[in-house]
Amino acid sequence: MIDEDAKEDKLDFDSSEESVGYISLDQARVLSIEHARENPDRYTDRYAGRRLVFEVVSAEEGEDYYDVMLARRPSGRFRGKPGLEQFTIEKTGQIQLRQILDDP
Repeated sequence: MIDEDAKEDKLDFDSSEESVGYISLDQARVLSIEHARENPDRYTDRYAGRRLVFEVVSAEEGEDYYDVMLARRPSGRFRGKPGLEQFTIEKTGQIQLRQILDDP
């Protein structure tokens, strides 16, 4: 019989025998916004140099990954439809996929 407490206390290790840290879904949300804000090179020239605002539209936890959807729009008054961006983040915090689904 497997001791459930021992199973929960087990740490994962990488190939260099260092423990692997996992992030929470909340941390994945913040990570996606930080990454989008710090890497605006994927946005069209129309928004180059403009400050953008990001909002988490949805965030789901899978077995191995977090899936985070962000809405983005120019700051200030904006009457259009916000853009949509998807992030797939490993539970270790590495971004595996970033794709622009729709521009504002």
